[in-house]
Amino acid sequence: MDFLPEVVSWATVNKIEGMALYAAQVGANVLLEHFRTQLNINTKTSEADYVTNADLASETAVRAALRELRPNDTITGEEYEAQHGANAEYYWSIDPLDGTVNFARGLPNWATSVGVKDLATGEWVAGAVVAPVLGVTYLGSKGGGAWAIRGETKTRLNGPDDSRAAKIIATGFSYSAAVRLKQFAKLTELMPDFVDLRRMGSASLDMCAVAEGSIDVYYEADIKEYDWAAAMVIAEEAGLQCKRPEFVGDLAVVARNVERFSL
Repeated sequence: MDFLPEVVSWATVNKIEGMALYAAQVGANVLLEHFRTQLNINTKTSEADYVTNADLASETAVRAALRELRPNDTITGEEYEAQHGANAEYYWSIDPLDGTVNFARGLPNWATSVGVKDLATGEWVAGAVVAPVLGVTYLGSKGGGAWAIRGETKTRLNGPDDSRAAKIIATGFSYSAAVRLKQFAKLTELMPDFVDLRRMGSASLDMCAVAEGSIDVYYEADIKEYDWAAAMVIAEEAGLQCKRPEFVGDLAVVARNVERFSL
């Protein structure tokens, strides 16, 4: 079930986007070894906020891959504390398993996500989101476009069709019951503009679905940096606007026009 060689052969690892891709593929391969096996499951902020031995093993492998490629950079992720490089040029943000609940229940919508920021400019410059069970990798780099890779087929991403009348919004819900109630209430205001809603359990894959054009808008509050770090680079390179959260509980949006969306 090795998902690595066909994709990495397309993007050389001596480029920053190739490094993000390689590292994400390493993490995804670790997850494949654990998928639909007996997991050690613990919880974090609530009974539904899972962390498994697969999450931890994936992040360990991703960090090791990045350390080998970029030993002086800063690396952070969902499961472990930041490792600060002495002469860091880049800042790496890892979600080793985006969609842990899906993964733990044997559902296919999960991915490893690796995003990277240029510390000199403060700009997010590359991102890779690898969903091996779905058979797709998403890759984007600043000025280099956004791509979906399925086997040997590489497709340039340009976002959703604006002329489409029947629009769909994707979202997710907080582990906090109080925050969920507020999110449900806000959706009642938004839904007249959409014919349906998708809640697929992986924020990065939701955002990439907007970049690919199968979803029209992604809208969610209360997500973390590692959820959006890679996917928002991909979405921007597909021609979309992104609202990155500025504080805990703030709103994340991927759309043609983010100004019309608020909390």
